Amino acid sequence: MGHPEPFMYFRPVTLGPSGRHRHFLRRPLLRSRLAAVNRLWVLLGILGLCLGLPQLASAQRAAPLLADTSRLDQSARVEAAYLTLGRINATAQSVANTADITAQLPVLAANLTTIYNNLTQFGSVISARQLLTFQVLLKDMRQDLTSWRTALAQSSGQLTTTQAQLIGLNQRLDSTAVDLAPGDTALVRTLASIRRKQQRTTHRVQQLQQQLRTLQNQVSGKYIHLLELEDRLNGQFRQLGLASRQPDAPPLWRAVPADTVKQAQVSQLVNRLYAGQQALLSYYFTQHSAGWGWLVLLGGLFFWWVFRNFRQASQTAPEKALDHRALTQLRPLPVTGTLVVVCSLAPFFALEAPGGYLDLLQLLLLLVLTWHLGRTWPRPLYWWWLGFVGLVVGLGVAQAGVLPGLGQRWALVGLHVLAVGFGVAWGRRAKQSPELEWFVGPVLFLFAGLQLLALLCNLTGHLSFSRLFLGTANNALLQIIALSTLITLLTQALHLQMQRIRLGSGASARFDFAVIERHVSTLLSVGAVVLWLMVLLTNLNLYAAVGGAVRFLLTTPFQIGTTSLSLLNVVLFVLIVVLTVQAQKFVGYFFGEADNDDFNPTQDRKGSKLVIIRLVVFAIGFFLAAAASGLPIDKIAIVFGALSVGIGLGLQNIVNNLVSGVILIFERPFQIGDYIEVAGKTGRVKDIGVRSSKLISMAGSEIIVPNGDLLSGHVINWTLSNNHMRVSLDLKLAATNELEHAKELISEEVLRNRNTLPQVEPEILLRGITGQVYDLQVLFWINNIRQEQVLKSEILAGIHKRFGEEGILLN
Repeated sequence: MGHPEPFMYFRPVTLGPSGRHRHFLRRPLLRSRLAAVNRLWVLLGILGLCLGLPQLASAQRAAPLLADTSRLDQSARVEAAYLTLGRINATAQSVANTADITAQLPVLAANLTTIYNNLTQFGSVISARQLLTFQVLLKDMRQDLTSWRTALAQSSGQLTTTQAQLIGLNQRLDSTAVDLAPGDTALVRTLASIRRKQQRTTHRVQQLQQQLRTLQNQVSGKYIHLLELEDRLNGQFRQLGLASRQPDAPPLWRAVPADTVKQAQVSQLVNRLYAGQQALLSYYFTQHSAGWGWLVLLGGLFFWWVFRNFRQASQTAPEKALDHRALTQLRPLPVTGTLVVVCSLAPFFALEAPGGYLDLLQLLLLLVLTWHLGRTWPRPLYWWWLGFVGLVVGLGVAQAGVLPGLGQRWALVGLHVLAVGFGVAWGRRAKQSPELEWFVGPVLFLFAGLQLLALLCNLTGHLSFSRLFLGTANNALLQIIALSTLITLLTQALHLQMQRIRLGSGASARFDFAVIERHVSTLLSVGAVVLWLMVLLTNLNLYAAVGGAVRFLLTTPFQIGTTSLSLLNVVLFVLIVVLTVQAQKFVGYFFGEADNDDFNPTQDRKGSKLVIIRLVVFAIGFFLAAAASGLPIDKIAIVFGALSVGIGLGLQNIVNNLVSGVILIFERPFQIGDYIEVAGKTGRVKDIGVRSSKLISMAGSEIIVPNGDLLSGHVINWTLSNNHMRVSLDLKLAATNELEHAKELISEEVLRNRNTLPQVEPEILLRGITGQVYDLQVLFWINNIRQEQVLKSEILAGIHKRFGEEGILLN
């Protein structure tokens, strides 16, 4: 027999006649194990059934859920396409907004045509000044065309990008249409609407691109035309330069009367030339209207400044009159003064303006000055001005026309001789006229010299040079008188400001303004001379050449060690430092300070805002000077490091005073005008400086006290919260008098004075009786400490008078 099978725990047995087989376990242990396995399989079946039912339910719900998600995704894609198309539409409309260029291009084209006609048709009669006018206008047109070309190129690039976005959008719409279900009619209709809108937008973008290309072609054509005109203009300048060396006409002693027919033809050409230039002047004024905006702003500020000071002075202290003797060129309603300010500064806002524009400015300035000076100058000096006006008008009429006739040239000779004598005669008397600044006299002699040159050029036939020198002479004298008047107006406006502030503070409006006037006039005169030189060089057609040379000289860098600097950096640094120092000083003038301000017992105290303004000016000036020096930040840090070492070694006291000054400004233990006592020194605070402060003693001496001593020492401020002070008087009466009656009289006399405080009764104390004498001490309060001695004198005089009337004897 073989071995039994290992897993055979039972065997089949036939029972009974039925022949059916039944399985019987051989052992009880095996039966129990089989029962456990069967129960395990039953439990697993039940658990599988429980787990399978929810999965079946979720599977049944999954199909409609996936369908809804797909639907939401398609809706979001359609909505995103709609929003994208809206953004593309808005971008295309904003990019293609060329209305300004479309409106301005015809005007520019017409001006280019006018310049072209002038250069081609009137080349024989065009002067150098008119060529300069064309040059200035072409420069402005070049700037406009350059900016337009740049803007159109950017717009074209953005439209190309927009077109690419439309192509991408179209592809996304096609993809979305493929993914849509056939039964989703709402999304299909929306997608069709978006597609139609996308097609319209694409067509619109194509139209805008075509319009931009057309506009770009037009702008490019005008730009090429402008370059051609610039080349032609340069050729005209070269020809004029060569021709200017030759006389424009025969010498005067060989001249013959001009041909009438030819003169008429030339006159017609000139009239047509000037008619065409009117549109050019209008274009220039439109392009440079911002300059007049600044001029109107400056004029408005000056008008408000003067008008406000006059009005506040009359309202603050109507019983005290302003010193009108020092305000000869100002009026409470400064209309003419404001016009002088605007017209005097107008040429400096348009140094490269066309000749006709400058002629209009000169005419306007001549009329305004004639009106203003007629109201402010003394009659003898005003007659000299009227003589100059007559010469300007006569010379203008005599030189009318491109080629003056023989009679005009002889008339010009006479007027030139008269102008030379006029300039010399007035120049000798200019120093005797306080209304004119010191630089007017030399310009009068220059006027005579330029008139002499114009005379010589007229005699030799160089009429273009004669016109140049004549116009320069007239404009130079006109402009220098205008600048002199402007300085006077500004100086007197400052004087008015100081008078108004002093009247408001209780001080006298009359003071010595001469010292301040010298400082202000010197600073303004330097600026006026610089501005006048710019106008002079412009009239001589030398401004571009001289300006270029000066610019090259100032901006050419040079090396100092490893640092690269330029002369411009050095000049700006020195100029800013000087202006900062002067500005700190001039700030006080706007608040009524005077360099020679004596002690005034009635002056009220001021706040410390003046010192704060000075500190701000100093800080701004310091940082501007450091920036203008061109030094790198690391180099400046090295300088500050060296400075800190110097402070640590020997500048402690100076830094202490500087810091103490800042602390005094903000802590405010006293203010300007306070009556203080420090270290045995008593006086009124005149100035709180950055390093030291000034006191004015009762004797009039100025006491300079370092700020460190004021901060660390004991300071007695008699006027910190009020101006009250208790005053003591000593009296001696004969013992034969009635004491109580004498006290009543003394009390009445003290309270009668309006500068004593009636709220506090005087105290009359008997300090002692010496033989036949009463020793009395009178104590009372006054409302102004600065009037202590004056009140004592008044009250003593009043007591003496009352005692005399009552028969009381003072010992």
